[in-house]
Amino acid sequence: MPNVSRISGFKPVKHQNGSPYNGQATIYYVPTGSNIFVGDAVKLAADGTADGIPQVAALAAGSAGTGQAGVGVVVGVITAKMDPVTGKMTAGSISLDTPQYVATGVGGFVLVADATDLIYEVEATSAGSSYSFAATDIGQNANIVATAGSTTTGNSNHALDMADKGTTATLPFKIVGVSRKVDNDATGAFTKVLVTLNNHQFKSTGTAGV
Repeated sequence: MPNVSRISGFKPVKHQNGSPYNGQATIYYVPTGSNIFVGDAVKLAADGTADGIPQVAALAAGSAGTGQAGVGVVVGVITAKMDPVTGKMTAGSISLDTPQYVATGVGGFVLVADATDLIYEVEATSAGSSYSFAATDIGQNANIVATAGSTTTGNSNHALDMADKGTTATLPFKIVGVSRKVDNDATGAFTKVLVTLNNHQFKSTGTAGV
């Protein structure tokens, strides 16, 4: 059965030594700017909050074999009614049925999986459209499709951009395999692949693809 397109951003699945991702994340603050969704790849932003919490912004797509360095992937959004610094709740109730994302112009706290050795699952696309993944693509570096997510569902729309792949060390993601699932063919359209941040802001510069 052919794969089904389910673009939903980047999902941490394991570390490079094979151990599973256990949900660990770091609190970051998203200053007022574009929407941020769970599954979005992010980079460090300038400065931090008055309480010393670092800031992040959405990773943007590069151009022609280049890309931005990143720090990790958003795995959770802290409700605006909770202050993670003091641990206190503000007045009012929490709408649990409302999609959680950080809205433009509002700002908010997010949880980011930022370990330097994490491996993420993501859909391989060609600039956001169907791409026929091949075994020879493993080992290549690729760019990001940084389309905005859905404010209706709260889902990320970030994907891997195989239209901008190659061996260039400045490309942000390195393809290390294919997600081994019964509903994911290793080759063909809409393949869910495994990648690592080739250019992580907490380590040295990225390496060339092979």
